[in-house]
Amino acid sequence: MTTPSSGTPATTPATTPANAPAPASTSPKFEVDKAMLDGPTPKDLLPTTGNYPVEIVRYRSVVLTDIPGAKPARKLTGAIDLGEENLPFYDRPAEGMIVTTEQSWSAQGVTLGRLLHSLALAPGESTKVAVVDWQRTTKATGTEAASEAENLSGTTDQNRSISEVANAIAREEQFGTSQASHSSKSSSSGGSVGVSIFGIGGGGNWGESSNSGFATAVSRSTGVKSVAEEATQRISARTQQLATSARSRNMTVVRETTQLEKEQVLTRVVTNYNHMHAMSVQYYEVVQVYNVTTKPTKLERCLFIPLQELNFNYTSLQRYKEVLASVAPVDWAAKIRAANPFDTAVRKLDACTAPETPLTPQVFEGVELVDVAASSMGVYGVRRYDGSPVRFDPVGRQWNPLPTTGLDGDLARIAPGKDTVWALRTDNMLMHFDGTTWRSHPHNWRALSLACGQDGTLYVVGGDNSLGRRSPDGTIHNLGVQADDIAVVGRDKLWYCRDGRTFERSGTGWTERTPAPNVKRLSAGPDGTLWGITADGKPVAVETGATTWTPPKNNIIAQLTGLADVVSSVNGDHWVLLGNGALLRIITTARETPIPFDVPSKADSPYASKIDVWYDEFGIRSVQVVFPGHTFRCGDTGGSGIQQHASHTFASADKLLSVDAWSGTAARGSLAGLRLTMTSGVVNFGIAATTTVAPDLTEDAGGAAICGLFGSTVKSGTRTYLASLGFHVRGGNVPQAVLDHLNDNRRHYSQAVWANADELTLSRILANYSYTPAGSNAAPVLLGTLLDPKPIAATGNYLGFRWNFGSEQERQDWTKARQPGDNTFGAPVTNTIAIATKGVFAEAVLGRANSAEKIDLTRFWNWKDSPIQITPADIAPVSTGTRAKDPDTAAAGMGASQAKFTPLAAMPDPVALQAAQAITTANLFRDMSGLNTMSQVLTKGIEAAAGNDKAAGERAQEALKTATEHMQKMAQIAVDAAGKAAPLVTGGAGGAGNLSALGGMLNQGGKADSDTKS
Repeated sequence: MTTPSSGTPATTPATTPANAPAPASTSPKFEVDKAMLDGPTPKDLLPTTGNYPVEIVRYRSVVLTDIPGAKPARKLTGAIDLGEENLPFYDRPAEGMIVTTEQSWSAQGVTLGRLLHSLALAPGESTKVAVVDWQRTTKATGTEAASEAENLSGTTDQNRSISEVANAIAREEQFGTSQASHSSKSSSSGGSVGVSIFGIGGGGNWGESSNSGFATAVSRSTGVKSVAEEATQRISARTQQLATSARSRNMTVVRETTQLEKEQVLTRVVTNYNHMHAMSVQYYEVVQVYNVTTKPTKLERCLFIPLQELNFNYTSLQRYKEVLASVAPVDWAAKIRAANPFDTAVRKLDACTAPETPLTPQVFEGVELVDVAASSMGVYGVRRYDGSPVRFDPVGRQWNPLPTTGLDGDLARIAPGKDTVWALRTDNMLMHFDGTTWRSHPHNWRALSLACGQDGTLYVVGGDNSLGRRSPDGTIHNLGVQADDIAVVGRDKLWYCRDGRTFERSGTGWTERTPAPNVKRLSAGPDGTLWGITADGKPVAVETGATTWTPPKNNIIAQLTGLADVVSSVNGDHWVLLGNGALLRIITTARETPIPFDVPSKADSPYASKIDVWYDEFGIRSVQVVFPGHTFRCGDTGGSGIQQHASHTFASADKLLSVDAWSGTAARGSLAGLRLTMTSGVVNFGIAATTTVAPDLTEDAGGAAICGLFGSTVKSGTRTYLASLGFHVRGGNVPQAVLDHLNDNRRHYSQAVWANADELTLSRILANYSYTPAGSNAAPVLLGTLLDPKPIAATGNYLGFRWNFGSEQERQDWTKARQPGDNTFGAPVTNTIAIATKGVFAEAVLGRANSAEKIDLTRFWNWKDSPIQITPADIAPVSTGTRAKDPDTAAAGMGASQAKFTPLAAMPDPVALQAAQAITTANLFRDMSGLNTMSQVLTKGIEAAAGNDKAAGERAQEALKTATEHMQKMAQIAVDAAGKAAPLVTGGAGGAGNLSALGGMLNQGGKADSDTKS
């Protein structure tokens, strides 16, 4: 087999021994390594270590290299006092650099570390080993703070004063005679009868009783009895208790627990297959060896700018409060955070909201049109007296004329489309308007009527009443029908009328819609509603999605007569054109939903510094308020129609006293005027500067500073107006002790402020300065263009910034003068570091790879004769259950209240009350007439007479019971007899899923040969 010469065989560089002479030719010579064609793995596929770093770490250090012009004022001859207060700060810029140091870790290989475990096995011994690797990390943080205070307060006042005098007299006179007579008669009879025949029985009883009684009683008693009672009692008692109870408890419980648990169980069977040798398996820790090289790789120039110490006041405290508190001691940090000179929660003025105007028809005086039409472009019309086109301005709510350039005649009909306005002149010439100029149709088409869809497709009714559609190339395609007028209600959805009948396009054909109310004029708007005007000037409509003519849903339109046209606009309003040219706008929808905004005070903005207001003749369009650090603007600031702009700058101590607002008519109700009364004077915006009408809303601000604003905006066509506006106001003070503490330690707090300064502030400051390096004749360096405004270091009163180079040549010169390899930065340093890994290496004592001895015929080597049992005794089951515990996060309950009220003592009853009750007791005197006794005698007599009747009834009942029982016994006897006779009548009767051996022989033969030779 040969290799074609045109191919590229697999080659490797020829290996030259170290002591071999160099080849004569310097060009590389490659030879085919035949062993690699079918040999071990190629070298380029074998993994190696130490060629590339496995990890690179970089860190930066800032070095101050030079302070131009700085000269030490003192010589160091003794100890330095760190508590000295009058040490000067740096007063000149200093130069330095940022050194980027790279540390690369290159893996060199692995080695064996500590001996972890040694396992010794006798010949043929087998054992099981279980390795359990369990790790659990639990981190719990608990914070509980509780405070409880109790105070009980109450007042009870009980006053009772009784002063009473009671006199009672009772007198009785009685005379009576008693006489009684009684006569009683009683007779009774009773009987019973019972009959039973073949189970049928009957019984009856009766009784009779009569009695009469007569009684007469006359009673008279004579006697005089007298009872007199007099009682006097005076009671005065006053009880007063005072107690106050107030309980408050604040408790904060925070429990944060993080648990991480990992468990790994590994079981293995280890067997010594040697019959004659013991084997020890040794487990070593695997150690990874790295070469760590540290060297400087990059230098960056930087410039240190000296800064002055800050003097802290109300404004600076509010601006840097969080920074100052973060570096202050714990006690002072709480006081700094609590000190708020501009409390944003002091007050929020209610928004000045303009009311929405009612939904009423709008009449345009002096506007007379012959045609009106609407589309997404707006509402267009044709004036009656001059035939000029006009367009309705929804913001100004007035009709504005359109350009008439190129229009050499009056218009009669108009039809706005998607981006073009089409029209018909009085001579029926088809015209179109491109925004600046009117042009006639290139084919000089003439028509009687026209309509344009929302997609821009134009439909026309020709002079012969043929209905056509304009193609994109400008030609008119005949639709094959005759029409008087046409309207487009949607894409490929159109209607036409002919001789009072109406037809709708359905697919490729036309469908007549009946009943047709003799429609003579059709129109439609972007809302999809079809309008028709009948021959008698009344409106009819086909709602969106319907196919039947119905009276208009709008009651105002339904009641109108003598109409020429009705059109719906894009915002849902209806335009009604009367026969005399007058125009009505029927507003059917409310104004758009206002869009709210809220800009509360920020922590670093103490008060507003400026306010700007833009407005037109209808209302306020936009408001912009400038706060320290940020600016907020709402509404239109550059839209069309803005005529005026007013601005006011607040003084440093300017406070808002009151707010007045006037409402307007724009956007169905908006703010038209605004007046702010400040301590420095009065500021008027909008119509507030000229009107004498009283404001619609006035509110007292109480003398506070504006720190934020809120409200809402509302759309009106393409314009935006303010629907409401309010302000956040605040005021307050700061304890002087806090300011004194900050100023006494201004160096410490100033460094914190410098290190946390924002880039915008630093950029604005640096843009005002330039710097010339010492000994340089070059032009001054503009710090705003060459310094990165993000600080990189702070030392003393120095704040370091990256100093960029003006050109690439300057960068190369500076870097060349400061090579990373010089003594300034040091030479690269390489160290060897060993890091222990989780790996374990096991090694057998009997060999490097195979721990079994050679087979020898003189030894016991045939394992089949005596197999080794590799089934050692089982070990205990390994448990992998979790050891995690749920922490207790329950908070302690609140203690029982110790504040209690003392029960009040009961007051005694008045004594005279008992006496009065005794006087009014019934039956105070004894009955002397004996009338009660006589009544009892008469009652007993009547009861005795009635007893006979009762006895007679009872005897009759007993007789009936006896007869009934006799009848039941007779019926039972009959049943028994029938049971015995039944069998006789009916005639019935009772019845009835090997290589090991070869190796041993070879070894034995080798030994015999060696013995023979010897």
